[in-house]
Amino acid sequence: MPQATTKEQPHPLADLLLTVILPSVVLESMSKPERLGPAWALVLALIMPIGFGVYCFVNKRGLNFFSILGFVAVIVTGGLGLLNLSAAWFAAKEAAFPVFLGLAFPLSFYWKKPLVNELLLNPQVINHSMLNTALNSLEKQSAFQALLKRASWALACTMFLSAIANAWMILLFLKGKTPGSEEYIQAIGRQNWVGFLVIGVPMMAALMLLMFWMLGRIQKLTGLDRADLMSPGHTVRRNVGE
Repeated sequence: MPQATTKEQPHPLADLLLTVILPSVVLESMSKPERLGPAWALVLALIMPIGFGVYCFVNKRGLNFFSILGFVAVIVTGGLGLLNLSAAWFAAKEAAFPVFLGLAFPLSFYWKKPLVNELLLNPQVINHSMLNTALNSLEKQSAFQALLKRASWALACTMFLSAIANAWMILLFLKGKTPGSEEYIQAIGRQNWVGFLVIGVPMMAALMLLMFWMLGRIQKLTGLDRADLMSPGHTVRRNVGE
């Protein structure tokens, strides 16, 4: 099947970065009163998914999934940020981002731009030419697509678990503290770095386990060994010498 050019089909991870991750960073860093404040930070964050969506619609004559996802994510998290949030609402706000990010994995698959390919089967690591050659029957191609779907939902579940753990930690840290007080702000800061250690590190380990699981399933499906699957240079040198 012919591959779309870069101009016709933007990189999914770049789309996600521009429309979801960067707007969330803007909301987090620019919402403080001494900077833009919550309202103007929300406006600035919305410019990115809306602008990118308009660009895609004009140039490709179609809606962009990541622009829609980013717009909804910014509206939810930014809208809640305009309020003087209690601990419960703040936990919901902070859990919203990993939930939307988690939904991006299975939904992007149905949008024909599966993020799982970019995250776990990056072309810089996986020999896609060798992989595509090995998927030489409709049965294998169907099994491979089913594998991608399962991996997409596994990634989504990982993000959902992260959201639940993050919300629980926020409620734990902010319990009994007055919203907007100095003690409240300091507790949020502590939760951020503790959350990275307690939640972020296990999530990275889960991603690594999922990647190795996928590689094992692909090897079983295609009959390729890991050297051929993961090292294009090794494969090219072997073929040249034959």
